[in-house]
Amino acid sequence: MNLWNLPNSEKDALEFFQEKGLLPTHRDCKNGHKKKLYIGKNEIFWKCNVKTCQHKTNMRMGNWFENSRLPFLTILRFIYCWGAELTSVNFCERHLEMNHCTVVDWNNYMREVCTITISRNQQTRIGGTGKIVEIDESMFSKRKNNAGRILPQQWIFGGICRETKESFLIQVPNRTKETLSTAIKQYIKVGTTIYSDCWRGYDTDELTRAGYTHGTVNHTNNFVDPVTGIHTQNIERLWGSAKWRNKKHRGTRRHHLDSYLAEFIWRQNIGGQGEPFEYILNYIFFLSYIIIHLRLLQL
Repeated sequence: MNLWNLPNSEKDALEFFQEKGLLPTHRDCKNGHKKKLYIGKNEIFWKCNVKTCQHKTNMRMGNWFENSRLPFLTILRFIYCWGAELTSVNFCERHLEMNHCTVVDWNNYMREVCTITISRNQQTRIGGTGKIVEIDESMFSKRKNNAGRILPQQWIFGGICRETKESFLIQVPNRTKETLSTAIKQYIKVGTTIYSDCWRGYDTDELTRAGYTHGTVNHTNNFVDPVTGIHTQNIERLWGSAKWRNKKHRGTRRHHLDSYLAEFIWRQNIGGQGEPFEYILNYIFFLSYIIIHLRLLQL
């Protein structure tokens, strides 16, 4: 689907979300009567037509759109533009008629979807027997903020599998052996061949005892080891892409860093597998499914 094929009316956008399973196609009232859908100028709702009942429910109740007020058509266009990385404040104010705060909120909503998705997927570690995972750590935040106040360093640890291109980036408090060893065991499968630089935080003996094969390249002398051919250029490129994206957003507030990293990894992991628009709709469907079932459990 491209931008020109998107629905161009509120009713069409509503039906699009219904077809994708993000909005219900029917509702029953609390008395078991079938409700009818009404599309008003300012509200879309379900209403029971039985005179003794007349129960009314907003279309957004009990799904991913529950706390939103934007028209469904605007939401649909925003999601599409978010997939294409076109949701800057200036763009959305001009083309989607959204105000500054609403744009910020909706970008946060989309990153929340990415964060939940990445957290769920990270239950399965990357790599495995016969696979190579390149790892590295990098300082991601400035030591000073705009007010000139000194801030603690923020280190990010990451890895990328050469064969599958799956990757992860996580905040770590430091680069000590204990911290990095714990992260490796949490995010990389036992049996994986791990390539890194010669930072002392990577303990080859400990990694070997834990079931990994560890190879290193000394970046002081070479980017690629002339004897073994070991290099970490894939993870270096990953850092370059992540930091370029951070600069494009003019930096990232520290309390938002996890969600920005989640969005970056989400986009990185879907790669060329398909359109981000279709993928994010599928993940929103999954969240809508969870919301509906949690609501049923509370009844």
